[in-house]
Amino acid sequence: MRKFKLFLDPIEEQTVWLNKQAEKGRKLAKVGKLFYEFEPCKQGEYQYAVIYIGNKSNQERLEYERFLKEMNITFYEKAVDLGRFSIGKIKYRPFADKGGKFATSGGMINRELLILEKKNDGKPFTIYNSILDKAEALKEYRKPYSYYLVFLLVFNIYFYLTSKSGFSFASFTSLSGDWGKILSALILFIALGTIPLIRWIALTSKIARLEKEAEVHE
Repeated sequence: MRKFKLFLDPIEEQTVWLNKQAEKGRKLAKVGKLFYEFEPCKQGEYQYAVIYIGNKSNQERLEYERFLKEMNITFYEKAVDLGRFSIGKIKYRPFADKGGKFATSGGMINRELLILEKKNDGKPFTIYNSILDKAEALKEYRKPYSYYLVFLLVFNIYFYLTSKSGFSFASFTSLSGDWGKILSALILFIALGTIPLIRWIALTSKIARLEKEAEVHE
């Protein structure tokens, strides 16, 4: 079975969706950029979790994948292309950890997420040692969106300052001058920044809830 699926939240929503597929007797067989392939299995036979590793170096990724193999956990690499400046097959990632600032097509490019799969043993598929560990992991996942939104804001300011009245989205309206340039910059930001902004807000809200929950349990 082949399914097409897009997620507003590639971690939480994807985790829930994959586990629902497993409950229906569908085991993940192959992962593409936009499609997922499943094969039959017993209902609820497998469990899934999704983690972000886009801040890691390629060496750290390889070491972690070796660890997963030793733990008999199957994994699938998945792409999250956002907030990275690329030149050819090299991408600069200002948000990444030391040693992972530059990614290549043979390294971390298109391997920002790992989908983990294990046999259902009746216990929750826990991948974090504590609530705060999960909050810290989400902070790392939020970094690309933060950098992207700042870059987009700077680009919009540059666009506003350098654009000419005759070359803008506003040329299709009756507006002109500064108001036309403001409208053009706003349309550009909405077109390129809406989904990243929604994800940033959702992640920030979840991090705050987790940190508050951790305080209650202390």
